[in-house]
Amino acid sequence: MKVTVENIKGLNKDVKVFIDKKIMNTYMDEKYEEIKNTVNLKGFRPGKVPKEILKRQFGQAIFSEVLDKVLKDTSVKALEDSKIKPAGQPKLDLKTYGVDKDLEYVMSVTELPKVKLKSVENIKFDEYSVKIDASETDKRIKEIAKSQNNFIDVADEVKAAAGNSVVFDYKATIDGKDFTGGEGKNTQLVLGKDLFIKGFDKQLVGVKKNDEKSVEAVLPENYPQKEFAKKKAKFVCKIIAIKKSEDVKIDDDFAKNLGAKDLADLKLLVSKQINEEFKNSLDKLTKTQILKEIENFKVDEIPGNLIEEEVKILAQGMSEEDAKKSKKNFEDVAKKKN
Repeated sequence: MKVTVENIKGLNKDVKVFIDKKIMNTYMDEKYEEIKNTVNLKGFRPGKVPKEILKRQFGQAIFSEVLDKVLKDTSVKALEDSKIKPAGQPKLDLKTYGVDKDLEYVMSVTELPKVKLKSVENIKFDEYSVKIDASETDKRIKEIAKSQNNFIDVADEVKAAAGNSVVFDYKATIDGKDFTGGEGKNTQLVLGKDLFIKGFDKQLVGVKKNDEKSVEAVLPENYPQKEFAKKKAKFVCKIIAIKKSEDVKIDDDFAKNLGAKDLADLKLLVSKQINEEFKNSLDKLTKTQILKEIENFKVDEIPGNLIEEEVKILAQGMSEEDAKKSKKNFEDVAKKKN
């Protein structure tokens, strides 16, 4: 294989590759040997078909396969031997090729610029270490415990108040008629959160266990059955239970419910989680500092095709007119990224 490199302009190069027909024929012979045991032709035993017969029957198809392999293998080696690192996919132009012929082709390639990295040693950036105080871990565990719902039944005579959980069955009607979705069992609402139907749960303040309470509310605009959306409905609610929230006890059982072995193990896991959160944030700061320093490196020329590809990505989803207006800004961004 003979390789010659011509500088066209800046980072653009033409890499000319020449492969003698003897080498091409060697590839072809190897392929014939590979397929002859699998070919069945009338009048010949498997593996005994003469190469000349194989050439006449399958020569062109085999050559196409061999050509593809040779181009892949030799183009990579030609670039490696020439110490060229391509910026993007090279373009191949076949000059001479064919069965029992020399192969000659030209690769048009844009080379990645060579950056002098000796100044990397002088990059300045802040290094951070993280040490988590035990109080931070305890604080996070208390927040987790607070987020856990821990409701217990109250006495039958206790009236529901804001923050209580009310469990009820309901039957609803519109203008005295049943409607789809107008019935529910064991529905639970935390009074004051207004998460069911707007204005619904405040009408349950003051109810007791076993009470029957009528509630009127307007069905939401996004109600699944559109014909009932924004209609006023009457809900007859049968109160099953009133529950009050109780602080979760932070102990080994609490830890086990969260998947830890015990409370000590939970503290260790939470401490590691907090450590990772801080470390990731600080690593981002360090990375930003390093990138800003790298932006100061001098690169004589940046491959135009890389800039074009990055501009296309940045302009995705924009109109042609807006993309044109932003092109200069996008090119500046692309140069910094590349």
